[in-house]
Order: sequence, then structure tokens, then C-alpha cells
Amino acid sequence: MQQVNAISSGPAKHKTTMNVCLFTDSFLPKIGGMELVVHNLANALQAQGCRVTVIAKYFKGTLSFSRRYAIRRYGNRIPFSGRSGYDALAGIAALLRAHHRNAFDVIHCHGASYAASRVYLAKRSGLLRQPVIITPHGEDIQMVPELGYGLRLQKKWDRIIRRNLTAADRVTAISTTISNQLDFIPPEKIAMIPNGIFMSDFDTQARHDLHRRLGLAPEDKIVLSVGRHHRVKGYAYGVRTFNILRHLPAAQHLKYVIIGKDVERLTPAIREMHLQRTVFAIPQMDREDIVRAYASAWCFLSPSLSEGLSLVSLEAMACGLPLIVTDVPGNADIVSDNGCGMIVAAKEPRQIADALLHLMAHADAHEQFRQRALQRAPIYDWGVIAARYIALYRQIAPENASAGVQARVARPGV
Repeated sequence: MQQVNAISSGPAKHKTTMNVCLFTDSFLPKIGGMELVVHNLANALQAQGCRVTVIAKYFKGTLSFSRRYAIRRYGNRIPFSGRSGYDALAGIAALLRAHHRNAFDVIHCHGASYAASRVYLAKRSGLLRQPVIITPHGEDIQMVPELGYGLRLQKKWDRIIRRNLTAADRVTAISTTISNQLDFIPPEKIAMIPNGIFMSDFDTQARHDLHRRLGLAPEDKIVLSVGRHHRVKGYAYGVRTFNILRHLPAAQHLKYVIIGKDVERLTPAIREMHLQRTVFAIPQMDREDIVRAYASAWCFLSPSLSEGLSLVSLEAMACGLPLIVTDVPGNADIVSDNGCGMIVAAKEPRQIADALLHLMAHADAHEQFRQRALQRAPIYDWGVIAARYIALYRQIAPENASAGVQARVARPGV
């Protein structure tokens, strides 16, 4: 295991006026973990006094999320813009144009593949000299060979991603597991900073919104999973768990609810096992409804085959839900680091079933995990995480975070 830099988690001592660019390939209104991380980090940095511009590829749809930061779009408005290389050129041009108008102090790139390649080429041009931080996400850095998951399984992309990360001034890792994937980067260049959540968004008081929606009894205990349907999420193993539990008297009040994009694709398997009144697949919900869903749940299940640092697991912690997670890269870190749940073997429904039965039989263990989750969740608040990023920005661009920077006038984004 590499020894990497730990950036202080304490709040910022004073306001900063650093001009920060968050550069990414994919962004809202497309919904995904990276997209939400960039949006929330941008708002949190802006709240702590930074001037933040998100530069992202155009994506069809309406950006309905509340934002404080500027945003500039590039590419993808014409057919085959990605395949033709237009998106890459447009991204480089957008970055250089925004930097020319109001010089950035630091470029924080999210994604080690497409976005990082554009930043790399911009720096190679000699027209951009600012320090660069890269935060890898998902398949940019992680690999699950048996599922064909991970860009680095392709030699070309492995070479490009290694080049991009090696050229960066700093690389951040959201978990110990991600840090271990970066063994080709000098440890002193790696900073451990996890993903974050806004603690104020979550309700720790128990609710029954999901019970009413699904026609469940108040005494039913909801095991919740949240996230889009993808083989790497392992939801099929969660469904099989409840096929094991269905005939056990001790589990008669356990219900499994999966919420996310395309999870309705699990419906045929649910019907085949005759689990229609035990397992429920709910398509993507509004943010407010998802928050209420957490408050309706009894525990949170992540049966994933790979994770970086799951935002939904952090959100579950904020609501005081014990976690049951698989022992795969990135997934187990959150439980082992915080002592807020149980770790089971991946692809083993019977182990998940045993963990659920243990929590059912030991209310004291459930309550202990619940309290531990509530105690530890605040360290992941976006206010704390943003302060850690600002400290990192100052480390690599200290001369830019000076009084001279404060005199700039930021131009609004488009």
C-alpha cells in the first residue's frame, strides 16, 4: 500500500479568492456519480470564496440543478463530433479561451481519460502553464476483467491514462483502493480526498414514504440500494439474496428496494423468482424522493463488484443506515474506515442473507452501526471536503492565491 499525502480535513481558516477551473468530459444534466461530484464540489468551493468555472461537454437536456458557479460548454452539438475529434479540439479551445479571459490559478480535471487528454494537450501546446490536478473516476482507473469493465483493460487507454496522470502536478484518490491503483505515480504526488455529501440534505428521522408508496406495512424493514443498473453494481446478487430469505420466518418483514436508472430491467428476474411483493425496482426518482427513501430504509446494501467511494453509501451513512457492502475495491473501505456496517464476499447472496439475519436478530448491533454512521458522516460533508481541496490548490499554486488574485473580476459563465 502506498503512503500518500493526507490533506487536512479541517475547515478553511479564511476565505480564498482562487480562480478554479473544474474541467470534465461528462456533466449534468446527465446523471452519474462523477457528474454530481463535480456539481457539488463546484458549489462548495464557490461557497468558500473560490471563483469556479465548470468547463464540460455539451449534453442535451435542461440543467435544473441549483448552481453558484459559471459553466461553459463545448462540442457535441453536431453529429459524430466525438468520433471526428471535434470534441477534443473544442474542449482544448474552450479551456484556453476561458483561461485567456480570466486566468485560472489551478485546473482540476475530473476523469483521467478523455478530459485529462484535453488538458494534457493544452499544456503541451505551451499556451497553458497552470498546475493541473486530476481526480480519476470509475472506469478511468478501476478494472473488473471478468466483466470487461475498465478502460485500462485496453492497452491504448492504459497507456494514455498513465501518461495523463503521470504528467499531472497532483492526483487525488477518493479511497485507499483507488490510491493502490495508482502504483505508477510517485506517492508524494497523490492526495487522499474522498467524495462528499451535503449533510444538511438528509433527514435522520425515520419516515414511511416508501412503505406508503409500495403498500408495505409499517413493521416491514426496507433494505435499500440506490444507483443505475449496471452489471458492476451487482443488483442481481441482491435479488438472489431475497430468494434465499423468502421462506424464512425471521425474514418475513424484510423487503428489498432498488432505485435507479434502468433498474426495471431486473423485473423479469424478480417475476421469475416470484418476488414481486418482496423485491421492488423503482426507476430513477427525484432527488427529494430519494432523500425520503433513505429515511424510510432500515439498512443499506451495496452488492457491487467494484466501487471507488460510493456517494450513495455516504448518503446512507448521513441518514444513519447501517451498511452491508461487498469486499471489493472501494466498497469495503467505507465500512472498514468507519465501522458502520458489515462486509460480505462479492457474488455471495448467502453471505448477504446471513448479514441481514444477523442485524435482524441483534438490534444492538444495528443500533451501534447506526450511531457510528451518524458520528462519522460529517467528515464527508462537502464543506470539509472543499476546504481540503482548497488546501491542495494552495500547495501547488501558492503564488497565485495572493492578494493580486483578489483584484480580478470574474466574468459570468454561459
